[in-house]
Amino acid sequence: MSVLNIRQMRDITGRLNRLRVIAAEQDKAIDDQIDAIRRSGEARKRYAEEWSGLVRLYGEQNAPQWLESIRGPKPKIEATT
Repeated sequence: MSVLNIRQMRDITGRLNRLRVIAAEQDKAIDDQIDAIRRSGEARKRYAEEWSGLVRLYGEQNAPQWLESIRGPKPKIEATT
């Protein structure tokens, strides 16, 4: 193991602290992305449920166009009896 002088030890400590701060920022950003993906999935599901209800009641011609590239696969509409 090499012998470090005080200046070198302070430099290493400072660099390690900066790395820790950057890693914490990255972890937070990743957590935010995960939360955004989860919220997006939940919103997509709620939209599909609401859209399906509207189509069931008033027909697809009276509902907003379903764009699979944005909303995902079109939900199957079960006929009410």
